[in-house]
Amino acid sequence: MLKFQYLNKQRGNIMSDGKFCPQCGNQVKGDALFCPQCGHQFTTTQTPDAPDTPQPTRASRHAPQQASTPQPTGHHNRWVAIVLGVLALAAVVVVTSNLIIRNQEAAHQRALQASESRVQSSKRASESRREAKEKSLAATAKSVVTDIIQNDDDLDARCTEVTIESHDGGNQYSGYAEVEDDDDDSTTIDITITDVKYDDSVSVHIDGDQDDKLNETFYSND
Repeated sequence: MLKFQYLNKQRGNIMSDGKFCPQCGNQVKGDALFCPQCGHQFTTTQTPDAPDTPQPTRASRHAPQQASTPQPTGHHNRWVAIVLGVLALAAVVVVTSNLIIRNQEAAHQRALQASESRVQSSKRASESRREAKEKSLAATAKSVVTDIIQNDDDLDARCTEVTIESHDGGNQYSGYAEVEDDDDDSTTIDITITDVKYDDSVSVHIDGDQDDKLNETFYSND
């Protein structure tokens, strides 16, 4: 009976979790430092598991990547666009201004040419009117000079041509008259012609010294 109990005890000890004392065979807890039955001191022989040492791996090599060129940022692009826009606008303004200035200069030159042309045309028209006026006065003065020579001075001569040399202002002109007779005697005398506008006639004045020249050149009608 005692032997059966001892076997059961031994079986229970075997079945329980622990370790056996090498001196008395008693089973103790696995972490016991000595046997409570005989006092045997356990020595620790189990060493802690060494940490897993990572196995060296073959170093992988990668082909060096070419450094990428930094791309301009959006802010930089905006500034570039603004600068280009300003330059383009300035170029347009300069070209437009030059065109406007050239057009203005061309228009100014055309205006000057037109004005000068009008002035020249006006001068030519005025000169033409003056020449026509003087020609008409000279033709009328011719008969007046002949009348003065034959009737006032009583000379046998006549005026063949009157030439107006200058306009003295107002309605007065200066010139000379060519006078001759049937004997081929001739002379010229200075005269003053007045355009009498109120009665549409011409007045001719012959100075005294010019009358003396006529009297010395031509014979009297007597």
